[in-house]
Amino acid sequence: MQIGERWRGGSRPPSSLEKHPQFVAACADQEQTVASTVDDLSKLWWTLTWLEGRPVAELEHGPRVALRADGSVHVSGADEPVGAGVGIADGDAHEHDVFDEDEDDDDLFPEPAPRA
Repeated sequence: MQIGERWRGGSRPPSSLEKHPQFVAACADQEQTVASTVDDLSKLWWTLTWLEGRPVAELEHGPRVALRADGSVHVSGADEPVGAGVGIADGDAHEHDVFDEDEDDDDLFPEPAPRA
């Protein structure tokens, strides 16, 4: 079991991610995108958790970056404005929660193949 960590946006990611340069690069790309929408990126925190030995990081009220079993990196929630998911986003008539677990991780955990 690996213990999760937190780090400030714009700062150096934890050393536990050194073995996953593509993942770190995806987090940096998301920070670049979010930086234009917030006053101070360092006020936002990344939360790192480990799922079956693979990193999953979520920027506070923003994108979620996950390393898939096949080694690819998946980003979700990146097309939502920072702060979305805490009510009605951008005046939409319906509520859309960007952090709804039923939506975010469906593609991370494909249905197992039926047994013969």
